[in-house]
Amino acid sequence: MQSEILETNPDADITVYAVWVPFLGGSEDAIDISVMSDERVQHLWDESAVTSDWFASNAFDSGTGYDYFLVYGPDARWTQSEAPALTASGATIIGQSGELRAAVEELLAS
Repeated sequence: MQSEILETNPDADITVYAVWVPFLGGSEDAIDISVMSDERVQHLWDESAVTSDWFASNAFDSGTGYDYFLVYGPDARWTQSEAPALTASGATIIGQSGELRAAVEELLAS
């Protein structure tokens, strides 16, 4: 994400939300913002993994998860009970980095 998308598109109007959850024994102290140090990345800590549960139930059909990406277009609007339509999603982020890059590039081109 950092080197293949953000650094290659330094002027793109894009926001990245990196939500860190305590899976695999992680803690807020273990967050490494250098992984995505671009100023357009907002790093958030979710100690109770509420976001993971919500997205698994509302954005795609899956159990609680981590290390996935969700791409929404610029017109996406949220309500408390419903997520907008996804442009792309996948897991793991590194395992499907090509799909992630292609989805973001398509949005940036439009």
